[in-house]
Amino acid sequence: MEAVFYLIPFVSSVFSMMTENDMPEILCKCFSEKAGSITIIPADLILYTCVNKYLAETWLERYQPPGLIDPDTINWFKSLGRKVRGQEYNIRTKRQAVRRIRREIRTLTDAQRGRFIRAVQQLKTRRIGQTNRYDALASAHDGNALGSAHGGPNFPSWHREYLKLFEAALQEIDNQVTLPYFDSRLDYNLRDPRESNFWGTSFMGDHRGVVSNGPFQLWRQRNGAYLERNGGGSGSMISPRGIRNVLSRSRNIDILSPWANGRYGLENYHDAVHIWVGGSMLGVNTAPSDPVFFLHHCFIDYVWEVFRQRQKRRVDPERDYPFDSRAPPSQAPNRIMDNLATGKRNIEGYSNDYTDQYYRYASSPRTCRHCRNNRYPYLRCGDLQRGLCSAKTRPVGQRGPNLRIQNSDLGITKKFSSTITDNRKTPARKRRSTGDWMVYENFLEESKVTKIGRMKRSINSTRNNTKERTTDINNMDSSMQNSFLLDGVPDIKRWVFIPVKIVHRRPSGLLFGTKVIKNKNIVDGVDVYSYNKYMNYTDEEQQAAYSHSFTSGSGADKVFVQVDGMSYNGKYVDYSIVDSRLPVSESVAFVAVKNPKLNSSISYISAYDSHGRICRPYCQSYDSYDSYGPNSNKYRQCSGVVTLTEEEPKMYGEDIGEVTQLLYKSGKEKVFTRSDENVFLSFYCDFHEIPWGNC
Repeated sequence: MEAVFYLIPFVSSVFSMMTENDMPEILCKCFSEKAGSITIIPADLILYTCVNKYLAETWLERYQPPGLIDPDTINWFKSLGRKVRGQEYNIRTKRQAVRRIRREIRTLTDAQRGRFIRAVQQLKTRRIGQTNRYDALASAHDGNALGSAHGGPNFPSWHREYLKLFEAALQEIDNQVTLPYFDSRLDYNLRDPRESNFWGTSFMGDHRGVVSNGPFQLWRQRNGAYLERNGGGSGSMISPRGIRNVLSRSRNIDILSPWANGRYGLENYHDAVHIWVGGSMLGVNTAPSDPVFFLHHCFIDYVWEVFRQRQKRRVDPERDYPFDSRAPPSQAPNRIMDNLATGKRNIEGYSNDYTDQYYRYASSPRTCRHCRNNRYPYLRCGDLQRGLCSAKTRPVGQRGPNLRIQNSDLGITKKFSSTITDNRKTPARKRRSTGDWMVYENFLEESKVTKIGRMKRSINSTRNNTKERTTDINNMDSSMQNSFLLDGVPDIKRWVFIPVKIVHRRPSGLLFGTKVIKNKNIVDGVDVYSYNKYMNYTDEEQQAAYSHSFTSGSGADKVFVQVDGMSYNGKYVDYSIVDSRLPVSESVAFVAVKNPKLNSSISYISAYDSHGRICRPYCQSYDSYDSYGPNSNKYRQCSGVVTLTEEEPKMYGEDIGEVTQLLYKSGKEKVFTRSDENVFLSFYCDFHEIPWGNC
């Protein structure tokens, strides 16, 4: 009895220090509805969609956005809306010149691009009330617009009106400026999109860390946090095949959420670029702080316009506004658009007047006949797919901090040559005409049947999934930058760090360069680390992966751990490095959550690899005890929603050093040993089962 008496308070304190919560119903329902799509689109797109849906429907429970709080700012915003309506009236009554032309940003002359960039910079420097014009416009993408402008039929129409408002603000500064678009297919066609000139100092500045070069260097968001990016961690640029998938449909219900099948969903392809850029672009309410946002959405509007022009052959685009019980009520067709001050109804964003009267799009240069002979200095013919235009790479001096070891640093004069094959360089190509979207592509089979008979496809797949996916391209030379923004205040002291364990199983289909030599001969199809013969792990993963992602030839890969505040407004992402050569590898990530001393700290924690595949969360189980307390080696599958409190024993650290001490103990011989007693949450990455279970 005495032993039981001492155990009870110990169990209570441990269990209350970090506990599992049930997954919110909104989140669980969204995951359940989309679970069947994990064989079609990368699961981190589903994660992005569902988390943002939850945050959009519950934002008032967590924070009050800065908004347009002073009269001067409100009056300017309203005057901008009146200006847009006045322009529309003048055009309709033939009092204004012809339509403006929106072009791909790399087809502009240096002078045209310079005028656009200077106008954006002046929006940021021109004060209006308690803020500046740029931040006032960015604030419109917050609050009610989180739900009424995403995940439904109002997604393309609300953003179309938003772009028009932003363009009008630019033209208040320079009437010759027209908003350009960023066609990310030109970067998808690169061997490594991170080296695109779009991230050079003449365009958007560096793609990783705090933006410290280019025209928007050291910009601050409206909440005071620095503008940051984490380009290329996960996500994807948009592939030519992805756009063709969208354009193969004829009704908006086929390409818009929540009805669209994964590979035809316009918003899915849009989301993948937000994830690829990362940083400020990863949060819906912070994304417009990055000028890349407006160029990216201008391209989405361009794609939607091509779709609408094709619709006219058999459908009236102005009336094709899908709405039923599955759509958010805030996206009802006759509801006034939130936050835009133009007084338009949601369905009015489907009007033909936008491109019949106000602006039109110049076609993006797609095939080599459009970009050969240096017609556009920032584009070239061919890279991975000959016959297609692609962006040129940025000069070496514009590539930001580079931690790679150069051959000359090692005294090596002969260059290394990789023996690893990049499977995108497949010679078989055919020409295919799809109207305005003529491309060259390889027609490799993009799917395969797994052992349980399910079809596995990738959202952007242009290659055969049976091929090996190792390459000398990797994202190991860049770290993660977080804003430490919590409830509107960027400050690391408002966060604490917790350890998260990652258990990673080697994905199927990989083949590394370490050959097996048996009886003096090389054994084909295996490497030294191949495990199927020795371990009962022969099932292939069911989750789709980004086709433009590859595992490093060294085997090093990243698993990202993401924190989304449930009781607070904040997001944090970091990664752990795993060894994809090994049958099973294990590592630890340190991620930040809200400091429980500030009040309620409830977080949804998820994990995914750089290919977009989601890991399953497991929490410590306190159902069994030994003489030392709970058996910390036992984990059970859980929701990933956890509450952190101040109760003892302490399971978090004020900084990385302190949380490291929770994990590693040093003995007399100064040898560190790790204990998982203080690791409440673990992720198992086998990419086989549906990661959310039954919620």
